[in-house]
Amino acid sequence: MTRAHVAEGDSATKMLHITEAESVVLGALWRLGPLTPARLMQEVKQVQPWADTTIKTLLARLARKAAVAAERTSGVLRYRALIERDAYVEAEVRALAERLFDGNEAALLAWLQVRR
Repeated sequence: MTRAHVAEGDSATKMLHITEAESVVLGALWRLGPLTPARLMQEVKQVQPWADTTIKTLLARLARKAAVAAERTSGVLRYRALIERDAYVEAEVRALAERLFDGNEAALLAWLQVRR
């Protein structure tokens, strides 16, 4: 589970817990921008063979977390990501460093460079 920071108000942030499954849905939105429900399901299914109900459940979770929003423009519903991919990646790296290297990101980087 990943913790991503999202802006909340002026300078306050809150932590979001993004699961690996939820990141698949966000990945489609990051790659392609706002998508209709049908197109989003099509894109997610290219990565994971999930049922529509599973994808809808993940979307509902992400909406509750304020990680995605549904917007209707000219009668067309589209979902868009409310958190940036960079914030997600940063949170993933920090979580990995915390879990494996007691929070020492330099140690994680050194370990990765040795294995190149």
